[in-house]
Amino acid sequence: APEGLAEMKGLQLLQLQSNRITKIPIIPRLDDIIHGQSTFVTDCGVPSAFDNALECDNCTMCCNINEGCHPQTKTKVQKLGLKGYGSAAAALLTFFVALCFMVAFLLYITARRKNIGNTGTSEIETRIKENDMYALSKIGKDSVY
Repeated sequence: APEGLAEMKGLQLLQLQSNRITKIPIIPRLDDIIHGQSTFVTDCGVPSAFDNALECDNCTMCCNINEGCHPQTKTKVQKLGLKGYGSAAAALLTFFVALCFMVAFLLYITARRKNIGNTGTSEIETRIKENDMYALSKIGKDSVY
């Protein structure tokens, strides 16, 4: 890149795409009110003509080897503070697993409370069975009564 670009105070538009510049100069973020997304354009897109894609934090648009240019705007995932879709998927999966554990725990607690409330019923059922067995032993199993 030409020397001295960073020192240019009145710079409003800088388009460095399609020229195989291998190092992008460090230039402060340009005001994109006049030219919008086309204010600072470089070859930082993917696929790249270089082995490693160029990095440009202050570019407003990145172009790739196929001459496709895309604005450098943050995705919704990046606006949430996540690095990319992979980390968003991991966060969502973690949330889902935690939610499943919480539901399972609440169901366990609810079932346990029902069982605690039913202990009196099971004792009554046990006594009825014991009484039936006692009656059968006294009357006899072959009795019609």
